[in-house]
Amino acid sequence: MLKRLSLFFTLLLLLSTLVEASHYHDDGEDHPQCSICAAIHQQAATGFAVHVHEVSREYVDAPYPRPVPAVVAKTFFTPFNSRAPPA
Repeated sequence: MLKRLSLFFTLLLLLSTLVEASHYHDDGEDHPQCSICAAIHQQAATGFAVHVHEVSREYVDAPYPRPVPAVVAKTFFTPFNSRAPPA
């Protein structure tokens, strides 16, 4: 029963989204007497103000660090690596 109810609500949500997306008027105006237009505008007008802060990045020319010399011969035989080197 719960699966059928959740499937029903999911289909209802998808159908209402499809109706809202495909709804239009020939004159391109908002119609307050249209129930779909009123529902869409009420859903869009939540009353929350969103403040977007501007992010600025400053790029600084930094020198690359010196490359670290690889010391392979000294660190190859460790307690964690006790196999012979490859041929």
